[in-house]
Amino acid sequence: MRKLILPLTIFLICYTGTLHAQDFKGGLLAGMSATQVDGDGYGGYKQAGLTAGVWVSLPISNTYSIRTELKFLQKGSHSQTKDELGAVTDFYKLRLNYIALPFLLEYHFNEKFVPFVGIDFGYLWKAYESNMEGSFPEEDIAKFRKVEISASGGVEYLINSRFSFCASFSYSAFPVRRHRGDITYRLNRGQFNNVLQFYLRYHM
Repeated sequence: MRKLILPLTIFLICYTGTLHAQDFKGGLLAGMSATQVDGDGYGGYKQAGLTAGVWVSLPISNTYSIRTELKFLQKGSHSQTKDELGAVTDFYKLRLNYIALPFLLEYHFNEKFVPFVGIDFGYLWKAYESNMEGSFPEEDIAKFRKVEISASGGVEYLINSRFSFCASFSYSAFPVRRHRGDITYRLNRGQFNNVLQFYLRYHM
């Protein structure tokens, strides 16, 4: 996966620079993510992150098109507990920095709203985990899988000819990290990224 990042980046940038001579469309994207990790014992979309990158789409019919993106995407988990005086009594933070490559199918049934579904491939570039006692040891962080596959879906709202707004949801198809001691209970096999994304797309 890591060896593919540079060639794919060059590929997407080249296409976004020569769109007027092609059927391809493309541009830039930037926004934020709200994330949690199911299975870590902390609930809620409390970890905010950034997302930014480039995108390319290709119409395959009058109503369908295929879109791919190459972007930096932050995931993770966060929890903080305070006492009645405002002092922090418990703290946990997990930051997962991914290079993400989603492949999406868009359905153009409306001039303004475009739903889409697809599969996301992610490479874990860097991870950081800490609590009240400090940073977690490298052996715990190293247990995260380097490659993640997620199912995703969302909707795009076309603001004008240059900008659109996307809201999407994605969920890991496989655990990104096993529970400590490889403990499992029925379908609870480990930790899963649970991600909401909100971002603007610029159409070149």
